[in-house]
Amino acid sequence: MLIKIIKWALISLVLVVAIALTWAKLQYGNGAAYPDISTAPSVPDENFTRLIGLEFPPGMVAAGPNGRLFFTYHMLHRPERAGVPTLYEWVDGKAVPFPSAEASVQRQFDHAMGITVDQHNRLWLTIPGRIANTFSRVLAIDIDSGEIVFEHTFKEGEAIGSQDLRISPDGNTIYTADTGTFQFAPAYIGVLDIASGSFRKLLLGHESVAPQDWKLIRQNGKPHDLFYGFLDFRVGADGIAISPDGEWLYYAAMTHDSVYRIKTQYLTDTSLSPESVADKVEFLSKKPMSDGIELDMLGNLIITDVENGGLSMLTPEGVHRTLVKSDDISWSDSVTVAADGTIYFTDSELADAMDERFQPASLRALRDGGPYYIYKVTPNL
Repeated sequence: MLIKIIKWALISLVLVVAIALTWAKLQYGNGAAYPDISTAPSVPDENFTRLIGLEFPPGMVAAGPNGRLFFTYHMLHRPERAGVPTLYEWVDGKAVPFPSAEASVQRQFDHAMGITVDQHNRLWLTIPGRIANTFSRVLAIDIDSGEIVFEHTFKEGEAIGSQDLRISPDGNTIYTADTGTFQFAPAYIGVLDIASGSFRKLLLGHESVAPQDWKLIRQNGKPHDLFYGFLDFRVGADGIAISPDGEWLYYAAMTHDSVYRIKTQYLTDTSLSPESVADKVEFLSKKPMSDGIELDMLGNLIITDVENGGLSMLTPEGVHRTLVKSDDISWSDSVTVAADGTIYFTDSELADAMDERFQPASLRALRDGGPYYIYKVTPNL
């Protein structure tokens, strides 16, 4: 009798587990492949080059005044395991730790995600707390003196997935794109008032910031699944850009078919309810599955294409076209546009160097897989 009870208990347990796994697969791992909307590349091959080869995969890149270029190693690969610096400047053909190579300085920047240079010669970094299981931070470095001139630690639960950031032209407001946690926590746009330290979560879970049910496809044609296919790599609000006059904030969720914008006056008006702010969102265009975005000086929106290894561009008139693409690029991640119109973007290798449990490769495997590249594009607009 006891054996029969144990037998039926085990059968019941197996059935419950099977039903739970089936439900999880249908709920979180059953996305469709996104249609390829790329076009023939419009930038000639000679205008698309590998600029920087690195020991570890690069993460974010930001162009500053006078042609200065800054970049990081990607935090998800955990390069700090090797004791190497996190933040660099490209100087005379070399990657130079910025503002210095001192470990006590560089360790402050570990786990940095988005970086940007504002109109006041400050390099900003957002350091989300989710990966390190701590409070999120944002800080600014004067790029001339190398001194940290601003640092803010968010309260518990604030900006824990802050993937990228942009600064208002007057330097008074920080906008963050928080990806949420796959399908388990909502994405949003964060607004930090620097003077008061107050932080607002806007567009929380709004359709424009939320991931859609798309399944990312790698360059080799295989899906970019997590946990053995039970979880699609679906990511919310990721790329963010601000117009030079500060009037508009552009943003895009990674696994979403569209890009949107909203006037910053609505984001900073604390008299507006979150519902009223959501009503001000404007749809711009369809887009590829994307990571970073950026505006050039002509008002074109440059959009990374993570599935096709390159960049797309959306003109102010709403015309979408592909700039570059390459089978050699695993994951076009962060993009920046210099004052002269030159575009730089990183290949972070997220599609190939992270395992199904979202864990990084060993340091030896990363080193053996290099070099890893930052690309330079001179568009013929």
